Amino acid sequence: MGAKRGLDAQTIMNAAAELAEQKGLENISLLQVADKLGVKSPSLYNHLNGVQELSIGIAKLAVSRLENAIRCAAVGRSKGEALMGIATAYRKYAKENPELYKAILRFPDYKDDNVQEAGHAVVRILYQVMEPYHYSEKETIHFVRGFRAALHGFVSLEEAGFFRGTSADVNESYDQLVDRLISSLTDRRES
Repeated sequence: MGAKRGLDAQTIMNAAAELAEQKGLENISLLQVADKLGVKSPSLYNHLNGVQELSIGIAKLAVSRLENAIRCAAVGRSKGEALMGIATAYRKYAKENPELYKAILRFPDYKDDNVQEAGHAVVRILYQVMEPYHYSEKETIHFVRGFRAALHGFVSLEEAGFFRGTSADVNESYDQLVDRLISSLTDRRES
């Protein structure tokens, strides 16, 4: 039987992402992806050059999915409400896709323009949400960096199991962290 009809790079990446979540990002191979798709592994080489390109493709897919999740969370909202929506979507994505989230964390290592562009799209959403506060470019960069660091730090500690065994609700802790960050923002026109 020849290559499965409809095999394309996106189908391959979706299958690889699914495998990454099942087996771990480090444990997937082209052979496993081919098996999952019901094709022979040489068929994959019509669409990608090898395991490094597979890794880059997974990272791009992971970043694009995160970008879509936070964009959807921000649409129709502004200021603090948009930031809270983004924070909630970010945590949900990290919890539901821990292996893809790991792929995103390798973002600075990828020299691939498509991965870089997808990653910058995530940051641009935050910059757009910050516009109504009228911060300078430098102030916006500082806040966005801190905001992202706080979200990442929380979800990373949570994933590692550091918040188990306490009486305080983890969801409430996260919401309070994000609320405090948002409450630190003031409209610079009013200052």
